[in-house]
Amino acid sequence: MHFSCKITNAVLSFLEQHGEDLSSLYDPIFPTMETLRDPSSWMSAPDMEAFFETLVRMGWASGLDAPLLVAAGHAGPRNHAWGVLDSVLRLMPRPQEILNQPERFLSYFISPEPPIENLRRTEASVSFDLPLPAEQYPLITSFLKAAFESLPLYVGKDLATCEWEGIQLKVHWPDTQESIFNQDPGHQISPDLLQSVIADHQRLQRELEDKNRELQRKDDEIQDLRKDLEEGVKTAAILNAEEALTSLLKEESNPEAPPAFMIEQNLARLHDYMVRAQQLVVVLAGLAKKDKESAIKEALRRLDWDHVKKQYPRTISASMEQLRRLQSRTSSVRPSEEETHV
Repeated sequence: MHFSCKITNAVLSFLEQHGEDLSSLYDPIFPTMETLRDPSSWMSAPDMEAFFETLVRMGWASGLDAPLLVAAGHAGPRNHAWGVLDSVLRLMPRPQEILNQPERFLSYFISPEPPIENLRRTEASVSFDLPLPAEQYPLITSFLKAAFESLPLYVGKDLATCEWEGIQLKVHWPDTQESIFNQDPGHQISPDLLQSVIADHQRLQRELEDKNRELQRKDDEIQDLRKDLEEGVKTAAILNAEEALTSLLKEESNPEAPPAFMIEQNLARLHDYMVRAQQLVVVLAGLAKKDKESAIKEALRRLDWDHVKKQYPRTISASMEQLRRLQSRTSSVRPSEEETHV
């Protein structure tokens, strides 16, 4: 499960509003600030929960009337930290319509989109079952709970009340919702036009987040591949090749052994090419956030990959030829010569 970085961006924006210095977060132990502040990026649930645990331990914004994550969730509408979603929410005529389809709203924050069951709506509330117990990720869910309560603020109303017990979530709209306007300006926009604008906003937001989810999946695959190279290729293929080379050199007792020496040199080159291939994957992983095509070209140029591609098959061919010479030399020794040497 992944959570949207709309959440982290909202919390960090809230801390900035309260004068906190975020420079200590530019540390390798934390996710990159580029990810944390990008509303279209995603983080794994355990990573985000661990990040918030660290923020809470730092004791920032300790003079608040509410816990940090709750206060940040309530402040979302005025911090504009949710990207395109902020604009969508401000176009809604009533807060009830924001949760007209709870699963769609939750998909902006939770991936994959969670299934909603037992949906019940009234004029004063909406409730449903969400397969995400509040106790599983207490800090993240405390923010989401506060974010639900803040939804009426987007249309100039008072805070709602949210109850989240186990998997059941219920939002109560306030009984009296005073408008932020001294005089109700009324709705002058065509309902059809309004729905069209909202649909376009939602479509663009979903497309952007789908692309970022795909990038996140590719990044996970690159990380897995790098681990395979480090733990598998390095400890198995390379070591096995070195052991085979050592065994071959020990068994070769002929003092005239330039072919064996050539094999040693060629396999040493193959070792170097394998290391370069490993470095290539590491470099690509580091550049994954940049433009893909230019990043890959730059990585290949740094590692002189064109030279490696040309030399690799030649080296293999030369090694095979030397092995054939060794085999031919061994098979041409006559029994009488073997007995003489003995």
